[in-house]
Amino acid sequence: MPQMAVYNMEGEKVGQVEAAEDIFSVPLHHDLIHQALVTVDRKRQQHAGQTKTRSEIVTSGAKIYRQKGLGRARHGNRAANLFVGGQKAHGPDGQAGRVSMPKKMRRQALRSVLSAQLADERIVVVDEIELEEIRTKTMVEMLEALGCRGKILMLLSEDEYLDQYLYRSSRNIPKLAMREVPHFSVRDVLWADHIIITQAALGELSGGGE
Repeated sequence: MPQMAVYNMEGEKVGQVEAAEDIFSVPLHHDLIHQALVTVDRKRQQHAGQTKTRSEIVTSGAKIYRQKGLGRARHGNRAANLFVGGQKAHGPDGQAGRVSMPKKMRRQALRSVLSAQLADERIVVVDEIELEEIRTKTMVEMLEALGCRGKILMLLSEDEYLDQYLYRSSRNIPKLAMREVPHFSVRDVLWADHIIITQAALGELSGGGE
């Protein structure tokens, strides 16, 4: 079972914790990760295009021309897609495409990328993040002490995520994303150069999945 060093906010090593093998010792599954990534991106897409159906178009209820005797096709509604001002045949309806991925596969893809990040020494475990006031400088100093630079993903427990001191001290730091365990995705993990996870969040991660 892999061992993970635990640090405090000053960057000092204060202990070790055992990493769950089923989360941090998973082989790299490229195809599974790609499928999870595509699923996340497809669900984030905005589908703004929307055309009207025949029932949404207001036209006269009178018959266009008489049924027989003209040698023309029988029509009774100006809202048909054949006429100017009518409906758009097979147009976009504003709904996102149906994409889904089984929960077990999503969890396995997430564990695979977490294992890869741990192997690359990009995951840092912090015993706790406790602030007595709203102070961005304290958070910046903590990141520097932990050696985390670039794009940083911070994984927190539910109580930590709702802590207003922590939230308001971190929201103005560029390229710092905060997520509550287990509500984060493969895209979040792949985006980050470094991942900070608290011991409380690590316990919740080991107890469940995405």
